[in-house]
Amino acid sequence: MRRYIAVLLVSCAPLLLAPAGANAQEVIYLIRHAEQGPPPELVLTEAGHRRAAALAHRLKDARINSVFVTNAARTQQTAAPIARALNLEPKQTPMDDVDLLVKQVRSQHAADRVLIVNHALNIGMILKGFGHREEVVVARDDYEPLFVIVPRGEGPPLVLMLRL
Repeated sequence: MRRYIAVLLVSCAPLLLAPAGANAQEVIYLIRHAEQGPPPELVLTEAGHRRAAALAHRLKDARINSVFVTNAARTQQTAAPIARALNLEPKQTPMDDVDLLVKQVRSQHAADRVLIVNHALNIGMILKGFGHREEVVVARDDYEPLFVIVPRGEGPPLVLMLRL
């Protein structure tokens, strides 16, 4: 599995390193939080912490310079290993305000490589907010999809869905 992801990332490198259009991020990585435990705490399980560490390992060389999470502990815990590795302080947005998230990323991080850790129910809306035209639904029990959004100036972005 690691070999498959490494080959896929290497083959996509030219797309990810291509210059972005004016006022567009170089690349946006979008993932939902890792595996969570039951209510009321909704914090990461042991498997969730392992997935968060694996995400950090896989993205540590992606030159991410901005991380966004929601006010939910599970998104913060998922982002913590990569934020620590990159010495970044994640920025929080309310989990129910996708428009604010998209606006902040577009206006305040126009030249950045951004990681967004959010929630399954928001993934499709976030992709639409960045111009993706296809309907995307992430199942509540699916913690694997990593979306790579490459803005292309005018028109919809290039969106790749990888599995971790």
